[in-house]
Amino acid sequence: MWTANGDATKQLIRRLQIPLPTWPTIYGGMDVIVNRVTPKHCDGGGAITFYNNLLSLGQGHDAKLHLDDLEAEFDYLPGSGVWLTGRGLSHSVPLRTKGERVVIAHYAKDDVHDCLGIPRPSLPTQAGWWSRYLLT
Repeated sequence: MWTANGDATKQLIRRLQIPLPTWPTIYGGMDVIVNRVTPKHCDGGGAITFYNNLLSLGQGHDAKLHLDDLEAEFDYLPGSGVWLTGRGLSHSVPLRTKGERVVIAHYAKDDVHDCLGIPRPSLPTQAGWWSRYLLT
């Protein structure tokens, strides 16, 4: 995913002639969500192999991240970071009861990679991690 998103970003900067020496992330898209309910959803534009990076910020909130397909709930306090495959896992954040909640969601879109001719990365596997990082 790192390589595919990095390649896509470099090509977009070059093709669009954006006067940017670098883009500060491997992700092509970012959303800022402030004090909002995030209804149950799966992310439609990403590939199943893309991981979204969600950064929970703010002050004094008690937000919970629900992974609905897993019937799981996690604390989503300020300073929490989550990587999840938003296309594959239904997720939501219900109404907070106190404080100020800010989330920066980083994501990539499969159509951008297709347009640029960049192959979709495969899902990571335990065998792949062992061979790549420990057995070299």
